[in-house]
Amino acid sequence: MGCGLGLIKYLLFIFNFIFALCGLAILIVGVLMHININNYQDAIHENISFPSITFIVIGSIIFVIAFFGCCGAIRESHCMTITFASFLLTIFIVQVAVAIYAFVVFKDSNIDVNKSYSKLFNEYWNTSTSREIVDIVQKNLECCGINSKADYQGSAPFNGTIPWSCCSDVEQFSVCPNNQAFNQGCAKALKEFLVYAGAVLGGVAIGIAAVELIGIIFALCLANSIKNSERRGYRV
Repeated sequence: MGCGLGLIKYLLFIFNFIFALCGLAILIVGVLMHININNYQDAIHENISFPSITFIVIGSIIFVIAFFGCCGAIRESHCMTITFASFLLTIFIVQVAVAIYAFVVFKDSNIDVNKSYSKLFNEYWNTSTSREIVDIVQKNLECCGINSKADYQGSAPFNGTIPWSCCSDVEQFSVCPNNQAFNQGCAKALKEFLVYAGAVLGGVAIGIAAVELIGIIFALCLANSIKNSERRGYRV
């Protein structure tokens, strides 16, 4: 019992160090994805920032949970170990839910950006907000127009004028030559980016949830061993 309890104790301590690194990874991924997704939020008009915000919150509180785990393992505290396992189980459930949400919401068939992006596109010359959003999307995703650069040709309010953001090597606020403009449409580019973002968020959530499940099992085994030792009046 003593050998088994000691082994589980140190395995759980090592796990918590890895768990803290996982928390940092979740926080970094959440922040990076939130920054990128936030650039296109107004172009889509859907709640696509919820998964990344949830990741930031989860990553932040994981350090607190890791603290309970480390203290519970080293002190062989049944209460702290159970508290750690309970917190970890809660985070595990939330992460699995977020992963499912990310896969479902960002799934290609569930994303319809044409209507909202078309409205912004047609307001390009009328409002500075629409112009800024469209320029950010076109420059960052290397796309042009709604479906292609042909959307700028022969119709008001563009009348063939392609803005600078459709080119990679054209100065800001100048005109982009037709032969240098990006060929891909922004509706398709936005869909592909969101599908990629959902896959990254969901994949990271599932991967780290698997690590957390191992931690829950270790914590419960340690708590059970501590309880049994206390009943027998045996402590390492």
